[in-house]
Amino acid sequence: MSGRIFNAGIVGMGRLGRSASGGSALVRLPGKFKLAAVADILPERLENLPENYGNPAKFATLDEMLEKTDVEIVSILTRHRDHVPMAAKCLEAGRHVYLEKPCATSVREMEYLKSVIDKTGKKVFFGQVRRYESAFQKTLELLNKGEIGNVQFIKLDRAVGFSRRNDWLTMSEHFGGLLTNWGPHLIDQALMLLGAPVKDMWADVRRIVCIGDGDDFFKILLKAENGRTADVEVTGANVFQAHEMEIIGDRGTLVYPVDGKIWLKKIDPVIELKDLKPHPETPSLKYGNFDETLSFVESKYDVPEIPPSHIWELVYNELARGEKFQITYEQALNVVKITEEAFRISNFKPMKQFTSNNA
Repeated sequence: MSGRIFNAGIVGMGRLGRSASGGSALVRLPGKFKLAAVADILPERLENLPENYGNPAKFATLDEMLEKTDVEIVSILTRHRDHVPMAAKCLEAGRHVYLEKPCATSVREMEYLKSVIDKTGKKVFFGQVRRYESAFQKTLELLNKGEIGNVQFIKLDRAVGFSRRNDWLTMSEHFGGLLTNWGPHLIDQALMLLGAPVKDMWADVRRIVCIGDGDDFFKILLKAENGRTADVEVTGANVFQAHEMEIIGDRGTLVYPVDGKIWLKKIDPVIELKDLKPHPETPSLKYGNFDETLSFVESKYDVPEIPPSHIWELVYNELARGEKFQITYEQALNVVKITEEAFRISNFKPMKQFTSNNA
């Protein structure tokens, strides 16, 4: 099947349907996918499509698209509560699915989705696109090389601007809020960096300044079985920007961004740490270690460009070449589990329905 072009459809032609990481990512691979159809309930959203979208068939509903076209894979870029119902409809119609985050609004929805996947034999590709952020991928490379030693503490932070936001993404009835919007991205990154199952967690979820009743601040602490800890924080109520990543190891620290680069400061590799013991007597006036002097080296790394279409390259590689897609159902399920648990732990009342029996 290698070399063939797959007919694709997009349902949801709002901001994401036209963005670099949404619809535009798909059409950047014309030798692998053809955008054959688009659907949106708002007629005006089907007009004035980006020029590189070509001339896809246009429909008011997903049902109509599935009935009247031969699209083989559907990219679902709609409101959160529609993701799983639409994915199930596509699977049962014999189509593969690219499913935008959040992959589901509850663990129960994810379990239902798995039952439909098993029944139909069709594939769902979970759209955790920020796993392939350039800085994150470079960070994984540096950590895997042991550049800061054994990783101990991970801080992932996004201040998305101080905004009294008032669209549907701030409304709990539509499963809006930063935890369901940004949370899946950084929770997925945190789980990758922890490198072991989570054994304990704490969370605080709250609304500070947004107009809707959804959250615009969350902090999640994750403790893994290997001892690593991750601190994940996203806020729409902070006028300052923090480092997006700060990772502490036993030989150094990595932060990003510093002047647009990854900054790493570590103990000089030529230094062999001595086998020392602490001094129980009254210390001298010097602070720290009286028996050795450490020197450090600093490095700044450029962030290589990874195009937004990269995740669609991986989708194609499985469809055409049988190369296993890197984001598994189990990984997507774990993200939903932590999201659901964060709402429960924090007792964030507007999102009680997140843990209800929706399916």
